[in-house]
Amino acid sequence: MHGVQIGLVTPPGVLGSFVARAVTPAGHEVSVAPSLEALLEDASESPPEVVVFAPVIDGESSVDVLERARAGDNAPAHCVYLGLSVEACERARSAGFARAIQLPFQARELLSAVERTARGKLRVLLADDSELIHKHTVPILVEAGYDVVEAYDGQQALAMLREDPPDLLLTDVEMPNMDGYTLCRTVKEDEKTAVIPVVICSSLGEAQDLERGFDAGADDYLVKPVVSEELISRLHSLLAARMVSARERILVVDDSAAIRHLVADCLRRQGFNVATAVDGSDGLAKATESPPDLVLTDYDMPKMTGFQLVHALRKELATRDVPLVMLTARDSKRDQAQMRAAGLTSYLVKPFTTDKCIAIVERVLAEARLSRYKEASRLYISEGAVRAAEELSASGEPYAIRAKEVDATLLFSDISGFTSMSAKMTPSEVVAILNEAFDALCIVIKDCGGDIDKFIGDAIMAVFEDRPDRDEPHALRATRAAWGMQRALDRFNAERDPPLVMRIGVNSGPIVRGDIGSRFVRRDYTCIGDAVNRAQRHESNAPLGGVLISREVYERVRDYVTVEEKPGIQLKGIAEPVSAYILTDMKEKQ
Repeated sequence: MHGVQIGLVTPPGVLGSFVARAVTPAGHEVSVAPSLEALLEDASESPPEVVVFAPVIDGESSVDVLERARAGDNAPAHCVYLGLSVEACERARSAGFARAIQLPFQARELLSAVERTARGKLRVLLADDSELIHKHTVPILVEAGYDVVEAYDGQQALAMLREDPPDLLLTDVEMPNMDGYTLCRTVKEDEKTAVIPVVICSSLGEAQDLERGFDAGADDYLVKPVVSEELISRLHSLLAARMVSARERILVVDDSAAIRHLVADCLRRQGFNVATAVDGSDGLAKATESPPDLVLTDYDMPKMTGFQLVHALRKELATRDVPLVMLTARDSKRDQAQMRAAGLTSYLVKPFTTDKCIAIVERVLAEARLSRYKEASRLYISEGAVRAAEELSASGEPYAIRAKEVDATLLFSDISGFTSMSAKMTPSEVVAILNEAFDALCIVIKDCGGDIDKFIGDAIMAVFEDRPDRDEPHALRATRAAWGMQRALDRFNAERDPPLVMRIGVNSGPIVRGDIGSRFVRRDYTCIGDAVNRAQRHESNAPLGGVLISREVYERVRDYVTVEEKPGIQLKGIAEPVSAYILTDMKEKQ
C-alpha cells in the first residue's frame, strides 16, 4: 500500500526509534510528539492517517486521553494502542482504538496493525479444509468489507495466526492435523492471542458439539449451512462489540464479595459489560431498572433467594425473556426440576472454574442470540420454508435440493389500482398502507391454515395443503380464506377514503413444491406448476372486490358455496376458454 503518515504519541525514550525501525522500511513516515495536542498541532496541514499511543502519557492512561479528545471533538479517527497487559488492550478496544498490541511486540505486529488500521478493514482468518467452503465464504466476507486470509487445516491456521494475528478467526471443527476445538483452545490459552474472537462454523450441531466449542473458548458457534446474512451479522456484532464497546451486559448477583469479584472479573476479561448486585433484592431492582442480557445469580442469599429472584424476574414483562444462570451447590434432580419450573435457563454447580463459568455464559448467550434470530426469521420466511429447513437440517444433508408433487390450492390476491394510487403518495405512506392492509388480510389466511408463500408488491400468494391438524380439505379452507379476506378488507376500508379494492383468484391442482435456487448460495422454498399459473390468471379475471374460483375448486366445494357461473373465460396463455365461478356467499358449515 502507499506510504502511511503515522503519528506517535509517547514520552521521550526508545519507543519512538523502535516504531520508526518497524515501519519506515515499508515506506511509512513517523512523526513523534509528547502529547496528542502537540502532535495534531505540528501536523495541522497534513494530519497523520494513523496515531499510535504509548500506554501512558504525562501520567495519564492513553485510553483516558483518547476519550477526553473525543469529548472535545478533537480525536483522530484511526488509533493504535500499545498496552502493558491483555486487560489494558481489551479496555482500549472497548474505548474505540482500532487495534491494540501488547508490549513487548514484534516489529511485524506493529507494521501489520498500522497498515490494516490505515486501510480501515478488519482481517478474518478462515480455517476450513473444504475448497467449496472457501469459494463460497471468501466472496461473502470480502463483499462485507473484510480482508480475508485462508488456511486449510488447524496447524496452518495457528501458524498464520501467530505470524500475523487477525481480528477474528472463523474455523471449522473437522480438519486435518488439528481440529477446530484444539485450535480454539490453543488460541485462547496463549495470552498473546487470547483476545482474538473465535467463531466456530461447523456442520456438527448437536448440543454436546456446541458445549465442546464453548468449553474450548469459542466466542460464537454457527451450524452449517449458514445463511450469508446471518454469518455477516454475527461477525459484525462480535467485532463491533470487541472493537467499539463492551459486549453484552451481564448482571452478577451474589452476597459473597469474593465470588462477585471472581465472576465479574473473568467476564470482564472476555469483554462483557458487567454489573453486580449484593443480594436478590438488589439484583431484582437493578435488573428491572435496566434489563441486562443475562443474569448470573447465586442461590442462597439474604432478603431474596436466587430461586425467588428467578421467579420474580420471570413475572416482569421487561425481564421475562432474559437468560438466567444459577450458581448453586444444589444439583439434585429435585432442585434442577424446581429451578427449571421457575424459568431457569442453565446452572453452574459449585465449585466451578472461571473457564467453565465463561463457557456456560457464552453458550447461553449464543443460544439466546440464535433463538432471537430464529424468531425474527420466521417473519421473513413462510411456514412451509421453516418446516423444510428444519427437515433438511435434521436429515444431515444441508445441501440437498428437494421437491415433491402435492395436491394443493393456490390463492392469489391483488389490490386493484394500487400502482397509480401509490404514485401520489410518499414511499413511507405506501409502505404504511400496505402493511396495515396485510395485517388485516394475512391473519385470515393464517386462521384458515394457509401458508403465505410470498408478497409480490401489493399481491399475496398463499398455498393451502391438507394438514393433519385441520379437518376441512385445502380447497374449502382456501375458499373460506378468500371470502374472509374480502370481508376483512371491507372492515379495513370502513374509515378509509378512497377505499382499497382487491381481486382474488383460487385454483386447485397438482403442484411441485420445494427448493428453487442455488444449492450453496440462496434458495427459495416455493411452488411451481400449471395450477399456480391458473390461480394467478383467475385473480386477474376476478371482478373488483370479488373472488373467482376455478372449476377445479368449485367441484370440491360446491356444497359449501353460493356462486355465479362465468363461462367462456379466456385465460392468458391457455388455448381453450374455461368456466369459472364468482363467489357470492359461503354457506354455513355442514
